[in-house]
Amino acid sequence: MNGKTLQVYALTGLFALVALGLARAEDDKKADEGKAEEFKGKMFDLKEKGKAAVTLAFPAGKEASVTVRSEKKTDVHLFVYDASGKEVAKDVSPGPSCDLKFTPKEAGKYTLEVRNLGPGENQSTLKVELGK
Repeated sequence: MNGKTLQVYALTGLFALVALGLARAEDDKKADEGKAEEFKGKMFDLKEKGKAAVTLAFPAGKEASVTVRSEKKTDVHLFVYDASGKEVAKDVSPGPSCDLKFTPKEAGKYTLEVRNLGPGENQSTLKVELGK
């Protein structure tokens, strides 16, 4: 193998690693969807062991009902994190649906994370309703 061929292989490998890193960062990206009161819901295509998240601004003291409904029978979990990354609520019951209620103590941004543990891929819809 000559030096130029080795350089081509090295560059190809480097580009593959960079592309893989960018794709992985994309998997973990959180979408800021604005205010919880205005959130219309969001559908996610989730790979096995995949996750998706949205960040919403919630008012203090209003109970929020968060649901996930999935098309296939995989094990889907739902987590809620406050702005500091602390878990404030979760539904890790087995099955494709999640239902949880939480009341934010402070107004601010909360991240809702949906995880598909599998087996297989799934399409899940996240919805939020606020109490009065």
